[in-house]
Amino acid sequence: MFITPLKLQLLNEDSVFPWITLAPFIYEDPDTGEQYEVPVNFRTDGPSLPMKLLASIPLAGQAIIIASFATGIFKGFKEGVLHDWARRKVNGVRPMPAPAAHALFRKALIEYNYPPAIVDAYYGAVVLFNSSDD
Repeated sequence: MFITPLKLQLLNEDSVFPWITLAPFIYEDPDTGEQYEVPVNFRTDGPSLPMKLLASIPLAGQAIIIASFATGIFKGFKEGVLHDWARRKVNGVRPMPAPAAHALFRKALIEYNYPPAIVDAYYGAVVLFNSSDD
């Protein structure tokens, strides 16, 4: 579960990573108690990769995008920030290998009771687009 609120600022909507965290953002694994901290000043794009995949699916993709859009923001944004952090290299090293980061992302989505279609689509997208540990 997320134990701190997500505090972001939009820096540049045309940037690859348009959002920046304004405070540490902490997720605690409900099974292990392990905590994962996205640091202040981390640049992110939220749940962008799943949107690319969903948009490419004829008809069903559009329906899932509509279902995943909350009031002004895509559902799973917090989980996307956590996943971005887990996969972004810092000094040439990723905080987590791909399978662990993807599993954490999926766990967080399920924990927050997102519909199975959204969980499966988002998870499938990160596995497809972000599994290289190079």
